[in-house]
Amino acid sequence: MEKTRQCPLPELLAPAGSMASLEAAIDAGADAVYFGADVFNARMRADNFHIEEATQALSLCRAYGVKAYITLNTRLTDRQIPEAVTLAEQLWQAGADAFIVADAGLSAGLRRQISDVALHASTQMSAHTEYDGAALRDAGFSRMVCPRELSYASLQRLCAHSPIPIEMFIHGAHCVSFSGQCLMSAVMGGRSGNQGSCAQPCRLPYTLGKKAGYPLSLRDMCLAAHIPEILETGAVSLKIEGRQKSPEYVYTVTGIYRRLLDQRRAANAEELAVLEAAFSRSGFTDGYFTKNYKNMLGVRTLEAYRSREQQSYGGLSRKIPLDMTLTLQSGSPGTLTASSPEKTVTVCTDAALQTGDIPPLGEEAARKNAGRLGTTPFTLASFTYRSDKRAFFTLSMLNQLRRAAVAALLAPPVRESAPTTWGEKPPSCTQTPHVYTASFLSAEQVTPLARQFFDAIYLPYTQLLPGTGIEMPPFLPGEDPASVWKHVKNASRVLVHTPGQLRQAAHLGIPADASLRFNIYNSETACALASAGAETVYLSPELSLPQMRDLQSPVPKGAIVYGRLPLMFTIRCAVSNGGTTCDGRCGGILYDRKGAAFPVTGTDRCENIIWNSVPIYMADRMDSVRRAGIARMHFLFSTENRDACDRIIRAYEEKLPPVGQVYRMKK
Repeated sequence: MEKTRQCPLPELLAPAGSMASLEAAIDAGADAVYFGADVFNARMRADNFHIEEATQALSLCRAYGVKAYITLNTRLTDRQIPEAVTLAEQLWQAGADAFIVADAGLSAGLRRQISDVALHASTQMSAHTEYDGAALRDAGFSRMVCPRELSYASLQRLCAHSPIPIEMFIHGAHCVSFSGQCLMSAVMGGRSGNQGSCAQPCRLPYTLGKKAGYPLSLRDMCLAAHIPEILETGAVSLKIEGRQKSPEYVYTVTGIYRRLLDQRRAANAEELAVLEAAFSRSGFTDGYFTKNYKNMLGVRTLEAYRSREQQSYGGLSRKIPLDMTLTLQSGSPGTLTASSPEKTVTVCTDAALQTGDIPPLGEEAARKNAGRLGTTPFTLASFTYRSDKRAFFTLSMLNQLRRAAVAALLAPPVRESAPTTWGEKPPSCTQTPHVYTASFLSAEQVTPLARQFFDAIYLPYTQLLPGTGIEMPPFLPGEDPASVWKHVKNASRVLVHTPGQLRQAAHLGIPADASLRFNIYNSETACALASAGAETVYLSPELSLPQMRDLQSPVPKGAIVYGRLPLMFTIRCAVSNGGTTCDGRCGGILYDRKGAAFPVTGTDRCENIIWNSVPIYMADRMDSVRRAGIARMHFLFSTENRDACDRIIRAYEEKLPPVGQVYRMKK
């Protein structure tokens, strides 16, 4: 009976927050690792790698045949991009296999500077549909890291239809906010998750409704029980989260998933217990994968932390076998050929060997000396000795050849460098009239005064009114994102949040504006989005007014000048504790430990937006906003009723000072 043909196993991708963790990942059987330098990566609290350490790490990975992906996945300002590109070029020359990038401006800079660079789109880019895959392909990406929030059915569709391969998470911590769409740490504590310094406010206690607890703290993901289904999705890489975890965690978790993949099976109860003991928060969840959003909350107990600290990882024990052949022939250079599973090299003496008056180096002495590989990752597996028994050759000469062979085995690939292209600023938009735009959560909020005051109004795609534009959802639900675009064809404009949405709007010929959810930090990103079809770029609210001023854009720059910032967009409804029947009524107030009140609104799909406790208010400072080069003044209306919307509009018409606490744009 003919056996069923099995598809190739996907890559097992493990985290490396330190050299010890990298060794643990290699020892446990990872196919690839990902790690960051000591700047520009989203886990700045991990140990990370200085440039010299990163070079050593790349050499070690190369020796073991393990691919190494460098995380450059923070948002960057104009001043940071040249430094990030220089760092990337150094690591590319040192042998990095790809860069995981979240900033469209950085990816554009890397493509100009490194012609053959391999780019993976970070999950922080919020890409999650085949439309996003097409847009990322056009932008030079060869892989897309999809969000943790995708279900099994959505993953199947994405892998089947995306023009670039898909990498998915299978284990580790969850962000409760949809990937790439969290401003809570930056706004509440001044530590930006977009720049790698998230303070994890989601892990703190809150009161929601009448219940106190941890309504935003999710259990860790564990898909070990779903390996057969995951193999059916077609994902090319399976990723374990944990660059801030211990080497023991990396070794344990990677080892179990290695075994499960090799055996193409789901984890048993014993293996799940080991994973839970390594690290968990009140157990694990597969809620997003199965679309069962109940029982996803969890916290890490002090007892569990202590139990983890008792474990120990002893260091990389696995050696790489080398086959060596020493050839000694009078009148020809002496040669040493060394072959590992990944590479074969041949090194030779500087000059031809002479006929000696003393006995030549014997086979046993040569074998013993060739095997002195010390702290290198290699061990001698076989040794072939070929000699005419007349050539003069010493142990010192063999030492030199052995060291040269090891160096050649560890050497990075030869890659060409492009001439530096930095220095010229991108073209800036010519002066344009100042206009007012607004987003409303509901058509009921749009008053006659609002229609008169605003030049463009955006509503959710299910609530289109004549003469208004559509705001696309940050996360497109269901298995067919094309169905959402049926609502868009009659819109006057569309406000988009992802690369794929921008590409699709351009394809349909609908004027599109790039929202704050693109996290636009720099001129390169503004140019990239403008080239993709954006007619306005709304800058990140994390930028200061001087940074906004210095950012150059070929299309008008926009900024949020009024409204509560959307701090989180959650697929799982916190109000109904993972329910699915709220029909947009899942609203409430989230109170932190200091009593600050964060409104929570729902969507018709039982998702949540958590808004800041106070609104941005700049009515009395609009001259400063205009001097920063902002031509599109955007208002975000969330919980305001019709009367409140009109009061706010009049306040801006009259440049009134604020009443009560507000959030100011940084000077």
